Amino acid sequence: MTGDRFLLIKSWGCGFWSDVDHVMGQLLAAELTNRIPVVYWGSNSLYSESFTGNAFELYFEPVSNFTLDDLARPGFTYYPPIWNDKNLKVEDLDKVAWAYRNLGDMMMSDANVVVSDTHYFVRPLIPFIPKTHWAYGMTAHQIYRCLFDKYIRLKPDIQQEIQEFYDEFMKDEKPLLGVHMRGGDKVKEVENLSHLNNKYYKTIDEFVRRYDIRKILLLTDCEEILEEFKKRYGKMLIFTDAKRGHLSDTKNAPHLTSYSEKRRKGIEIIKDTYLASMCEFFIGNGYSNVSYTVKRLRDWPEENIVLFYRDLKHERKLARKRVKEDRIRRKLEEIRHRKEYPEFYGGVNTYADEPVSADKITG
Repeated sequence: MTGDRFLLIKSWGCGFWSDVDHVMGQLLAAELTNRIPVVYWGSNSLYSESFTGNAFELYFEPVSNFTLDDLARPGFTYYPPIWNDKNLKVEDLDKVAWAYRNLGDMMMSDANVVVSDTHYFVRPLIPFIPKTHWAYGMTAHQIYRCLFDKYIRLKPDIQQEIQEFYDEFMKDEKPLLGVHMRGGDKVKEVENLSHLNNKYYKTIDEFVRRYDIRKILLLTDCEEILEEFKKRYGKMLIFTDAKRGHLSDTKNAPHLTSYSEKRRKGIEIIKDTYLASMCEFFIGNGYSNVSYTVKRLRDWPEENIVLFYRDLKHERKLARKRVKEDRIRRKLEEIRHRKEYPEFYGGVNTYADEPVSADKITG
């Protein structure tokens, strides 16, 4: 890699492991385009403590020996062209339009600095991998595994906190089963989440019987789920002291709320995720970045991990529902548009100024 080709990986601005997922894909992109990666999570990160600091480095060690300041050089060229040496810390509020963010164009850019603030998974990068690269021929999951091992290093105090909890509550209680069950705002992303969550208990009980599980580590963002697990599993249950919200509360999920110590929000997520990866078995949500990160942090025997998805019949039913809802939405939008802009449909715009007649002009 040369010292004048960089990839600046900015915050995606979503959940913690979703942002890390974005980082993983762009670290691969940096390797494939011979660029030096620099990760900078700015003010739009949900896990930032200030408007000027790099939130990524509150939790992880840098991925290279360069910083954002090294990329702000007069004379450098930037892609997308909205960026320059003076505005790299600013967040582009128009990124939702994805202007200049086509993956192929970003990969082929000759600019000194390519800025990435929109999420691409590893999978669409696979066609760009040459035969000479270590990731050639691997699945997306295998690539993620290697990228985590290669780049992700926790801050020492976070690593120590994880190890202390493990030593006190988990070390002598093997075999351990980690369980991740979502509530809160996840109901917006996963339709009929309660139906998915109801699948857990039968599988948990099967694991407990089959593998003689001694303790269950629960990861959840929901107080009601925690209380239900306490009733079902009693002294078998282990859980960390984390902030939790309420079932189906889409506005006050922990990752969307403020903490008195803002760094704590990210630490709680990291701690739960890494502790789950230290269990012998794991059951999680196949639509959650937390569960997927648990899977990516180690090599799991196939029979030791289960991620729940909706069955194909249910997926088709929900797809038909979404199509119907979208059709209704577009019809209502058309009706509204016809009402507001009748001149486009052969009518008269009642909001326009009253036309002036020739008689009035000539007086």
